[in-house]
Amino acid sequence: MPIVEQGYQHWSGRLSGHTWRWLTVARQGVRIQFRNRFLRYLLFAAWTPAFLLVCALSIWGLLERKSKAMSTIIAFLRFMNPHVIRQPQYYSSEIWILVYGYFMHVELMFSMILVLVVGPGLISQDLRVNALPLYFSRPLRRIDYFVGKWAVIGFFIGMVTILPTIVAYLFGALFSLNWTTVINGLPIALSAIAYGLVICICAGTLMLALSGLSRNLRYIALLWLGVWFISSVMSAVLAESHNGALRSEYFHKVSQHPVVRLANPNTGAVPVVQGPGYWRKAWRHFEVYQWRADHHDWRPLLSFTGDLSRVGDHLLGTNDAWKKLAALEPAQRQRIRLLIHFGGPWYPWYWSAAVLVGLWVISVGILRWSVRSLDRLK
Repeated sequence: MPIVEQGYQHWSGRLSGHTWRWLTVARQGVRIQFRNRFLRYLLFAAWTPAFLLVCALSIWGLLERKSKAMSTIIAFLRFMNPHVIRQPQYYSSEIWILVYGYFMHVELMFSMILVLVVGPGLISQDLRVNALPLYFSRPLRRIDYFVGKWAVIGFFIGMVTILPTIVAYLFGALFSLNWTTVINGLPIALSAIAYGLVICICAGTLMLALSGLSRNLRYIALLWLGVWFISSVMSAVLAESHNGALRSEYFHKVSQHPVVRLANPNTGAVPVVQGPGYWRKAWRHFEVYQWRADHHDWRPLLSFTGDLSRVGDHLLGTNDAWKKLAALEPAQRQRIRLLIHFGGPWYPWYWSAAVLVGLWVISVGILRWSVRSLDRLK
């Protein structure tokens, strides 16, 4: 071991700028998380829907090309409208939107689980061992620390949302070999990427705020389950109670009058006389009544994942895609039923965006309060 004189020793290394200093925190955090075996299994499970997404877009590309390989697969597509099967190139954008929409809906659940596994200890453990003075004694700012910790969550969410979106777009374009599909599919893929970034920003910042509230990982996990799972259950219960009240009020009025003018979405109000099939018709009209009421229902806003899903549906345009496919149905009643059972939610998307922005602002405030600068640490 060399013996040197005590005193200042010149350092001849290169000091990087502040721009990429957060990357060191993020890289170390990702390396630590990969040691978790359960996390690796969870990532493998989350890539299964990504594989199905790639297969779905590849099969649709072969269908657009009228490939002979589709002769055996087309029998499994009988659930789709015959017009879509006969002219797939005209409905390529709508199918891509719906496929991406279902994929992101599933990956949203996996993202919440990933955040639960990765996020609780990111700031909590630093608070427990009092590591913040060590961080901020280096040329590291609070923004570098926050971005580095957030990037750990963003890395894993991006692996199951953004990366499969890019790969699926490339495979879909490769199998289609149609420049129209390639050009029209690019905005859809970019919208899915934007949806993934919204999940990263909202879920990641909220988890970091929860992680900064306590030094106990169990409390943080319970708080996240409350934000994710319990809020969804509460929203579903309130929505079902509201629907039950609408149903009771509606059929009470129907049962009191022999002739009731029920709402028709096409022609306005049509008299329906009691007799054979009366209650069946009344139930169909109630579905339309309930569908219209859903356009102004605020109860889904209580669900954190519901708000993320609503903003994602707006970015992808899934409701517009369902409306275009519903227009292929011959009867107005069938079109409405298709929108009722497969479309939605229908309340304004900016309601959910406002809730998410509010949660983000609150999360940033909690982070500023829980992680103080070095001159304020004790």
